[in-house]
Amino acid sequence: MQKYLDIKLAFIAVVAMLFSGCAFGNAAKKTEMNLENKPSMQSQNTNVPAPEQDSQVSNPSTNNGNQGTGKNTDASTVLLTPAAPSQDSATKTTDISSSAAESSIPKFKIIDRLVGWGFTKSNNRSIDTIIIHSSYNAIGSDTHDLDDIINKEYKPNGVSPHYIIDRDGRVYRLVADQNIAYHAGVSKMPDGRTNVNDFSIGIEVVETQSESPSAAQYASLKSLIGYLKGEYKIKYVLGHSDIAPGRKDDPWNFSWGRIK
Repeated sequence: MQKYLDIKLAFIAVVAMLFSGCAFGNAAKKTEMNLENKPSMQSQNTNVPAPEQDSQVSNPSTNNGNQGTGKNTDASTVLLTPAAPSQDSATKTTDISSSAAESSIPKFKIIDRLVGWGFTKSNNRSIDTIIIHSSYNAIGSDTHDLDDIINKEYKPNGVSPHYIIDRDGRVYRLVADQNIAYHAGVSKMPDGRTNVNDFSIGIEVVETQSESPSAAQYASLKSLIGYLKGEYKIKYVLGHSDIAPGRKDDPWNFSWGRIK
């Protein structure tokens, strides 16, 4: 009988131990599952951006072209991806190419080549008018030859303008501004004044009657007129034909809009 009781107690003890082991195992599994589902501090730092990164992502720089679009642009993308060209940049590109096309036009400067004829010395004269003329070499084979125009056209006739502009746009001063150059001849202003040489500056543009002024000449003439307007109180900018109609018809083939 005693032996039977000992066996029964031993069986109950084994059953109890097995039950306790199952309960402990289940608890361990629950703990393990909880640990897997709860992110560690390291995973939070890796996946959650810092405040500065939040700011950069939600408020992209205005230079990346995405302001107000809600795009989460990465900072490296902003630096590496060029923005699309705007209308302003396209306009600037057009201006640059236009300037490049006219790169042959010399910068405005006045080259002194003063002559010893065709003027009267004067001091403190009042200048308020600019007269534009056309000249060419009618004697030699080269109609644009500046030396022939000055020495074979002007000198024998005792005349001269204050300035002459060659086909390449170079500006030469033949008579000082303060002196009275013989360029206008018999002429009359729209306001009725005569003796136009006394109060005017004469400018010759080298061209024949079948030509028009070159782009370089227009550019230099515009700059020269601007310079003279800065020096004197200019009221009139006229052609030779405006003050001597019927006698003179220059400047030839002239576009007045290009010097305004």
